[in-house]
Amino acid sequence: MDRSSSQVGNRKADVTLLDIAALAGVSRATVSLVMRENPAVAVTTRDRVLEAAKSLGYVYNRAASSLRTSHSSSVGILVTTVGNPFFAEVIEGVESVLSNSDRLVILGQHSESLDMQDRLLNRLLEYRVEGVILTAASGTSAETIHRLTEMGVAVVLCTRRIEGTKASYVGSDNEAGARRAVQHLTRDHEIRSFAFIGGRASGSPHIERSRGMKKALKGTTLAKEAIFTLPTAPTREEAYHATAELLSLSPPLPLGVFAYNDVVAFGVAASVRDAGLVVGRDVLLVGFDDVQASHFEQPPLTTVSIGATGLGALAAKTLVDLIVSKGDPVDVVQANSLVVRGSCGCENAETRFERTDRLDDVVA
Repeated sequence: MDRSSSQVGNRKADVTLLDIAALAGVSRATVSLVMRENPAVAVTTRDRVLEAAKSLGYVYNRAASSLRTSHSSSVGILVTTVGNPFFAEVIEGVESVLSNSDRLVILGQHSESLDMQDRLLNRLLEYRVEGVILTAASGTSAETIHRLTEMGVAVVLCTRRIEGTKASYVGSDNEAGARRAVQHLTRDHEIRSFAFIGGRASGSPHIERSRGMKKALKGTTLAKEAIFTLPTAPTREEAYHATAELLSLSPPLPLGVFAYNDVVAFGVAASVRDAGLVVGRDVLLVGFDDVQASHFEQPPLTTVSIGATGLGALAAKTLVDLIVSKGDPVDVVQANSLVVRGSCGCENAETRFERTDRLDDVVA
């Protein structure tokens, strides 16, 4: 006797497919097809079976089904921390797509710990997930990704690349965004010194943004000793302390600061204020990401807008396509734009320097 049901609340745990079949007037095989969402069953029959199952308090046991089919209708999302509003917006975009595909989303954060990331990935494998969207912890090896793909798990790397792996990647054009941000500070404002603050130097986003920054600085009149690069963990606290240390060196003002991301920019702004200086006058600040909170900074934050929710949706769509088609890995880089507000010294009226592409256009 098939006992594929489970107890939820006060519902009975001993309802079987045969019980449903008897009540619906169909075979047990037909009930099994309905529960597995097989399209071969006629709509009227499916509705009758589902109504019978509902009246009996039956709950389909997807865990047992995954044991039989070697996979489940679930995917994992692993990010560095859900405390970063950028990842909260990415996750919102991911869920908007995956919920429509009737897939369960399992969320985890590794907090930049390789051990925690390994434990979470092992747990996802135990649950037989179909795929994983991963913002990898710093130092993640290609072997970690190869292990997943060898077990038939579709993988999409989101915002961070891993050297040596051909896994699918979805991210923003870090180099172009950084170049645009720094050019605004150096061409549209008369800064006397410049700093790139935040981000782990070994991470692919920092490397790409640093490359864009260097291209923008090339040919400017800034002296080498007036240019500072201060990699830190991308947190408010670390950015605050790095900025305080920089300001203690009395760099020539106005100082132009390109922050690794908006969270770093928030820490920079707090440190500037505590030093008795004014953001937008003494320190001209540009962030990266355009999280919702950037609109409500005082002054509002000038930042590179990458459309985090859309990026998450794009990562999820890429993952679903890989699961369904079993196709080759893809590399998708989304264009971005600079949104000018008050923190860079411009008027507070919002201005967007548009990209050559539309926000939802991608380059594969």
